[in-house]
Amino acid sequence: MKNYDIVVVGAGPGGSIAAKTAVDKGYSVILLEKKDLRNGGRYKACGGAMAWELIEKIKFPEDKIDRIIEKLILHHIDGDIYTKQGKGAIIWRDKFDKFLTDIASTSGVEIKQNEELIDIKKTDSEYLINTSKSKYSAQYVIAADGVNSPTLRKLRWEKFNKEDLILTITQEMGLNKKEIDERLGNDEVHLFFGIKNLIPLGYAWLFPKKDKITVGWGNQIGKIKNSRKEFSKFLNIPLVKQSIKNAELIRYTPHLIPVGVRPMLYNDDVFAVGDAGGIVDPISGKGIPYAMMSAEIAIQTIKYCEKKGKEEKMGEIYKKKLDRSFLSILKKKSELRKRIFQNDEKLKLFLNLWQNHRSSEIILKDLL
Repeated sequence: MKNYDIVVVGAGPGGSIAAKTAVDKGYSVILLEKKDLRNGGRYKACGGAMAWELIEKIKFPEDKIDRIIEKLILHHIDGDIYTKQGKGAIIWRDKFDKFLTDIASTSGVEIKQNEELIDIKKTDSEYLINTSKSKYSAQYVIAADGVNSPTLRKLRWEKFNKEDLILTITQEMGLNKKEIDERLGNDEVHLFFGIKNLIPLGYAWLFPKKDKITVGWGNQIGKIKNSRKEFSKFLNIPLVKQSIKNAELIRYTPHLIPVGVRPMLYNDDVFAVGDAGGIVDPISGKGIPYAMMSAEIAIQTIKYCEKKGKEEKMGEIYKKKLDRSFLSILKKKSELRKRIFQNDEKLKLFLNLWQNHRSSEIILKDLL
């Protein structure tokens, strides 16, 4: 059995950033990933839209970007169209995640791929972790293994509330770049809304990549009666139908996204980060930057509490740091989401405001 200061489970953006930050602060770290990270990384069902600020912050190479975008086109099923300006990038998550795991590895993180967590137990002083290949022990655990986190499930943490889960369906459709540009524009992404006639609580999207279109749909899980039938309704919207005409279906993937914070984010030297903690924007579904920030904050909390002798206040300090950084706004956005999706009139008012304001600005100025 090998001993480490910190074990990180899950090599997504949150896991890689947590592991790198921990090594940089002098901790011995192991990063466990159940999938194969070779040959470009693992596929992840994700639209892949990134704010340009994040691309610049991490120096993500432009040759790994599939498409640079300048605006979002917001479609209401009734025919109303709204435009939101803003530079961003469309990427493949396997390339993005692999870029971050390579940075972690270069920093000195020991990465174990193809190693699934089988069991985790707490002794008096440390956690014992059994994987499909080996055994490890560590004082701290960073659960960065997604909304269904096996780590937290095995530790019997409370589950997400159903109203805080969105079921998404993602289709990757192959099509040549010329036809994608003609049908969807060369620098635009398209979002689709409509409470009464499309999606009661959620939205759908067409994200053009280089030679593929990511077709996505997401609805609150408790409001779904027949996901395939409801997804098909989106596919039959004239613009959508025309956009994917003669495209080749390459992949069909259902996936859960949390849109509400888990009832507990810390317990007994275990931290939940990213999707595992439900640390996701409940309106847009954006999660990657919050996964990365929560991962950094988790490691900063460990270092601070050890230095100040405040280990018994670790959970309280982690939550305060998250709140000061972004979590308090995400919680307010959960309340805003309830107001937005009351009816189509409220939804259209929000879409109109969203053209020129960030959702956090709409909250802070009480514009809705």
